[in-house]
Amino acid sequence: METPVNAPLKVKFQLEIKKLREMSFKDKLEYIWEYYKIHIAALLIMLFILGSLINIWFINPAPDSALFVSWNAGYTFDEQLEELSEALQERIVEEGAREVVTIHRIFMSDDDPQIAMASTSQLVAMVSAGVIDLFVLDSALLENYSQSTFIQPMDDILAEVQRVNPIVYDRIIGEAKYAPHRSDEETVSERLMGIMVGSSPLLLELGFYEQELYLAISITSGNHENITDAIIAFFE
Repeated sequence: METPVNAPLKVKFQLEIKKLREMSFKDKLEYIWEYYKIHIAALLIMLFILGSLINIWFINPAPDSALFVSWNAGYTFDEQLEELSEALQERIVEEGAREVVTIHRIFMSDDDPQIAMASTSQLVAMVSAGVIDLFVLDSALLENYSQSTFIQPMDDILAEVQRVNPIVYDRIIGEAKYAPHRSDEETVSERLMGIMVGSSPLLLELGFYEQELYLAISITSGNHENITDAIIAFFE
């Protein structure tokens, strides 16, 4: 007996139950799959999505970012960058904290216009979103980023380094790099924009060969405590 199309929902439900009671177990399975397979598939998809969200939000949430370093210059291996991120994490993240140090390489190439455009677009998006805390740059990029206001002066951070660890401050102040910085549309002045890090104790310890590399702070980062700790970690 077919269920009337215009029957009330309660009546439809009662008729369906009656119909199923008269069927064998095999016929019930075939009937339910034939008429309700779309509903079952939709329900399974919803349960999968709900389970995934519960896992992400409550059971295994993604760790927060303790520090994000954009490595934009110099030659190095991925394994070395992984070792560096682990070393920084050990030094600046408290044990048991769900935070992670990330070092992300962006290839800045003048040889291929398409790669250069893609890299610049990625850089602008990440800076605008406030993802990046520190840059590793060569001298030319440091000056370029300073004039483009991708990075901020380091005076306040170095003052904090001096307060926290005067010995490290005395060690790194001689590595300070000044560059033209545009504070507004008309005013450009020489400011302390980077710290030479290419021959720092931490990089040499991890097997990096000496290069002219500078640490610089992203213009949109307010993560000053972890940045201070990271700078100290490079030179302790």
